[in-house]
Amino acid sequence: MKVRIIIALLFLCSLSIKAQTEDSIEDVLKFQIAETTIDSLKVPLLLKLAEHVYQFDVDEAREIALQAKDIADDIASNSVYYQKQRIHLYQTLAECDQLQDKTLSSLEYIQKAIDIANTINDTKSLRKSYRIRGILSIKNKDTIKGKEFYKKSVDIGKKVNDSVGIADSYMYLGVLSYHENNGKDSMSYYMNLSKKYDNSLENLIHTDVNLATFYIFDQDYEKARKIYESLIEPHKKVKNYLGLSNCYLNLGNVYAFLNQKEKSLQALDSAIAYSKILGNKDFLESQYLSRRNINLHFKDYKAAMLDFEMHKKYYDSLNDLQAAKRFTELELNYKFAKEKEIAAIQLKNEQSKKTLYIILLVVTIVGAIIAFVLVRKNNKQRLQLKENELKLKEVEKLKADLALANREKELKKVVIENSITEEVLNKTLDDIKEIITFENEKERKLALKSLSASLLSEKTAKTTTSNTQNYLDEVSIDFKVKLDTHFLTLKPREKELLCMMKLGLSTSEISKLFNTTIASIKSSRYRIRKKLELNSDDDIIAYIETKSTSDLDS
Repeated sequence: MKVRIIIALLFLCSLSIKAQTEDSIEDVLKFQIAETTIDSLKVPLLLKLAEHVYQFDVDEAREIALQAKDIADDIASNSVYYQKQRIHLYQTLAECDQLQDKTLSSLEYIQKAIDIANTINDTKSLRKSYRIRGILSIKNKDTIKGKEFYKKSVDIGKKVNDSVGIADSYMYLGVLSYHENNGKDSMSYYMNLSKKYDNSLENLIHTDVNLATFYIFDQDYEKARKIYESLIEPHKKVKNYLGLSNCYLNLGNVYAFLNQKEKSLQALDSAIAYSKILGNKDFLESQYLSRRNINLHFKDYKAAMLDFEMHKKYYDSLNDLQAAKRFTELELNYKFAKEKEIAAIQLKNEQSKKTLYIILLVVTIVGAIIAFVLVRKNNKQRLQLKENELKLKEVEKLKADLALANREKELKKVVIENSITEEVLNKTLDDIKEIITFENEKERKLALKSLSASLLSEKTAKTTTSNTQNYLDEVSIDFKVKLDTHFLTLKPREKELLCMMKLGLSTSEISKLFNTTIASIKSSRYRIRKKLELNSDDDIIAYIETKSTSDLDS
């Protein structure tokens, strides 16, 4: 029984801190729920409304949560989003049932929440579920398990850095420690830990209100008085007039217990004043009743009678069926007007959207046509370029084939006349295949002309071989070695020409030794420069000696 009283007091004190919300919040939520046709949006809205209503009407909160459950049960999806919504749903139902002493159903709901949270590894939801599970263990007089679940909640909160959740769990651990050994010191220790993890002004007020409540329950009115007096300014700072009104109410009761009549009535007057600012008839009705009881305690029956009349006035006002009916009608009219306004806005938005969609469609079509035309034009240009390239290659190939055919024809004629040997024929064919790879047409013509001249002089070349050999024997052996070692791309005939040039023979002299024309010798020198990548002004002999020397040094 004592545990139930403690939990009930803790809940009532929590309401005094958290219940300051405007009436419009409930209206807005209900309107959003009525307007929403999508289940995935309606379920979280219903749960949010249930949490709001839970602060002052647990029965209604439970009905709203059950409505959300009916919708959630029809949803077959097992996505993480829906699983988290189901956890939230089961936690809300568990809290409602435990507050109404429906321990078994509360336990069933919270176990479902724990199972789902473990399945999807939702540690934040698991922390809250363990806290609710701890409350149920305490209600079942199993304080050991209760403490275990609270500590689990704290451990998870530390792992995920949920300081608010840790503070919440430490607060309940303080309640549990008080129940276990009636220790106000241990309860104070846990409340201070709660403040350490969540030092927000709201949590500081919450923890101190809990402490003061337990001091009243323990009949330690002096400590309760000091706490309530210290909470007045923080309440004013956060402009929590509902909490401030309740704080003055409790302070007035404490003063009454301490037999301080004037202070007690002044505190009650302050509580009533803030309730009038808020226009909260529920609070005014209960506060005038408390004021009447205080006057009775001090045997001021006349004042007690006046307070009772005020209490009855507010009680009758709250229970005036005609007034309630008129209020409902006004509320429905207001809701209907809002619905019409929203419908008009939605219709206007839909028309604007249609216009915008048409514009976007036209722009898209025009853009697609332009893109199609540009792409097609570009493709045509690319095809034309490829066709031109193919034609150019065909022309070049045709030229090369004609040149090769002419050379082969000439060679066959020479072979028939036994003018040259088969070795010379093969060599000449290799030269032709190399020449036709030249990209520059002018170079190709010049090289073919030179080759023709060489063929014409080949017939008499054999007679001059002995004379040429005599000159070659005079060339330095080092020069010959350099040619054979570093200039592998040169042909033997080209190396012989270089040796003649090394001896200082003129072009005319070399042509006589080789029994060929001066043009042929110049053509050979041109091919050598081409292979060595030299300009017409560069000295071939100096380049050979310098090049080979530099290669040896490196």
